[in-house]
Amino acid sequence: MSSETLRTTDIKRPSGIIAGLTAAWAIFGLFLAVDSQLNVPPGTFYKMIGIVFGVNSDYAMYVGFLLFMVTAVIISIIYNYVSKRIRIFHISSMHKGIGTGILAGVIVWGVLFLPLHYFVIQPALSDMANGLAAGDIQAVTDQLLELSDTIVIGSLALHMLFGGVMGFCSRLALI
Repeated sequence: MSSETLRTTDIKRPSGIIAGLTAAWAIFGLFLAVDSQLNVPPGTFYKMIGIVFGVNSDYAMYVGFLLFMVTAVIISIIYNYVSKRIRIFHISSMHKGIGTGILAGVIVWGVLFLPLHYFVIQPALSDMANGLAAGDIQAVTDQLLELSDTIVIGSLALHMLFGGVMGFCSRLALI
């Protein structure tokens, strides 16, 4: 297959975009369930992401959600690119798609989530908890800081689930 044909095929089948959006929507409800279990308002995860990146509290949840979706699509595009270009990661079966997707989720957790959590989000939450935030946000930041270890472990499970769904959808796109 020529490289020109490959490029045309890649453009016609945006499997990375579709798989990323599907996986992101698949765990969207789980984020709301986690918020419920932690006794924080629905959408707290997205709101905190928006606030950490400097967005006004009124719009932070929407911006955080948008950043989450864009990140999911970028991760999935990279995953699909790697799986097409590196033979050992080629998605030749449903099991391999799910397995390599889970592996990708673990890698993203270690390379992207953990550094962001410990070096960006935690310091920002600490600053908010130390009086730099308004009333209701300060209470939530205190609770999130207290639950940091639980959040880290739970996020590994969510990243694995995201990766599995992404790999599954990527395999479906190849059939």
